[in-house]
Amino acid sequence: MRGQALTSAVLIMCLLVSSCTSLRVVQISDTITSDIHEGNRVKIVTKDGRDVEFKVVSVTSEGMTGDNQQVIRFSDVAKLEKEEVSVLKTAGLTGGIVLGLVGLLLVIAAAAAAAALADISSGQS
Repeated sequence: MRGQALTSAVLIMCLLVSSCTSLRVVQISDTITSDIHEGNRVKIVTKDGRDVEFKVVSVTSEGMTGDNQQVIRFSDVAKLEKEEVSVLKTAGLTGGIVLGLVGLLLVIAAAAAAAALADISSGQS
C-alpha cells in the first residue's frame, strides 16, 4: 500500500508541474514585438506557405530568430500563433486525475473492507 501511495504522490506532482497549452493567434501589426518575447514557442505560416515552429531566442523590430537559427521577418508572416499555458485545461486535467485517483483508492478500500468482513464471517462459522 505504501508503494501505491508513493506512486500516486509522484504522479500528482508530475501533473501539477506540467501544464496544458493552447495556441493563440497574434495579430500582425506594428506592435507585434510587444506580443512576442524570448522563450515563447511560436507557430508561423509565411506568405509563401511555409509552416515554421520554434522557440524564440531573439526579437527585433524587423523579425524574430528561432532556436533553429531560422530568421523570420514580420513582413513575411501570414499567420502567427503563440503557445500559451491554459489555466483552465491544466486545472481540469489535474482535477480529473485527482478525482480518478480518489475514486480508485475508494474502490480499493471498499474491496479490502469486503475481504476483511468475509474473513471475519468465515472465521465465526
